[in-house]
Amino acid sequence: MTQGLDLLASGASISLTDGTTVSLRYSMRAIALLEARYGSVTAVQTAIDTTGKGAAYGPIVQLIGAGCLGPGGFEPHFREHQDAKGERKISGDIVFRRRTDGTDLADLLHPGCLGEYVDAWQTAFSKALEALGNDGAPEPTGAVTVETVSPGLPSTTSPSVPSTFLPASSGT
Repeated sequence: MTQGLDLLASGASISLTDGTTVSLRYSMRAIALLEARYGSVTAVQTAIDTTGKGAAYGPIVQLIGAGCLGPGGFEPHFREHQDAKGERKISGDIVFRRRTDGTDLADLLHPGCLGEYVDAWQTAFSKALEALGNDGAPEPTGAVTVETVSPGLPSTTSPSVPSTFLPASSGT
């Protein structure tokens, strides 16, 4: 089955500041994690602003980190909340820690390599979407240009309860 082989193949590799390299591959787990963080595959694809007018470094850590998941790679650490509709969302950024020593991926990425990281992400993410059949999601474009980037997912809170409210007995 070539889909599985394509999906497990590395789309690209990047060098980390400690002299190691990591291969980027986007499994279903990685893509689902990014969807939970950004809301959709389309939003993932437009998360980086390379125009200099919006966020680029924070989103690239998120996108590269998801591609580093798996055995011997990095593990995601995040906060999740459930909104009033019962939908689970990731609150804030995901921290990716290397399994072997707990080092934060963000500390291993060099700001001067942003272009290299964007290119590697686009190559690997495109390869993963092709292997998955893309399911109607738009293909990543060659140049990612986004005017604005959302500061994060909105959260919904329940209405306040009056101070005179008394909960029902638990059956005792």
